[in-house]
Amino acid sequence: MSLITTLARMEAVREGRAQPLTTVRHRHLSERPLAFVPLTTAGETGAPLGALVGTDRDAPRLLIVAQPRDRDLRFAFLAELAEEIQPYLDSYADEVELEERKETDPETGKKVPVQVELCQDAPQLLVPSAAGVAFVRLLGRSMRFRRTAEQDPETPFPAPARVPLLGRWLTHYGERARVPGSCLLLSLTELLSRHWATGQSNLEDQHLGSLLAWIDPPEGVPGRRRRCGRSRSGTRTACCAARPPARPPTPPSTTSCWPRRWPATTRRAPRRPRAWPGARRGCGSPRRSCAG
Repeated sequence: MSLITTLARMEAVREGRAQPLTTVRHRHLSERPLAFVPLTTAGETGAPLGALVGTDRDAPRLLIVAQPRDRDLRFAFLAELAEEIQPYLDSYADEVELEERKETDPETGKKVPVQVELCQDAPQLLVPSAAGVAFVRLLGRSMRFRRTAEQDPETPFPAPARVPLLGRWLTHYGERARVPGSCLLLSLTELLSRHWATGQSNLEDQHLGSLLAWIDPPEGVPGRRRRCGRSRSGTRTACCAARPPARPPTPPSTTSCWPRRWPATTRRAPRRPRAWPGARRGCGSPRRSCAG
């Protein structure tokens, strides 16, 4: 942390609001980015609980997994996610421009001019935090190896063709996020922390709600008196945003007790009966072994 950043953080504590670190934006933002807010089951990172995805902030698409332990529902969730994201990625292939390059001719060994098509813009994904970037990388690794009916007609659970294709895209985005300055996959907390200094630690800045409470506080913060005559500091506003009573932590992580407050239509989803291996021999539970 530089001396200028330390001074800006001290001023943020004194003023109760975040202080700008730069005068211009140092990262490219697309005119039509895709927001992806995933949620995972507590204690099992690979089990998605739901996702909010879309390019329109007023009409996002909410995808949920009624029973995260059911693999069939999880595979259906991945198929719906591919149907939502893949058309957005493909839409950027329509606007291309021709560029002349020189390539080596394999027959003569000389460089000859050729024309190639380049996309004018690239699709951009936005996730809430750095943990969302890691989840995109994990999700791509789990999706790109799924077998389709075209690849293996005898596969027991074939996946739609878009699922492994989206997995390759997400893997590419996750790897590009490691490159300094890459803007294909952006973490909002990292983007905002690069341009704003708050009065909290770097670890607390990883919570998007707490970070936004410092940058753009709601009504009732310093300079605006509440009805009770007291003003809320930026620290208290950030604490209220970081620990809301009825919302999960910053995605994609959740707490073990938060799924109990999951919507009733999801929490009461019927579970399909399963035939456990020992059921015919009189075993009532898969965790119990037959006595004889």
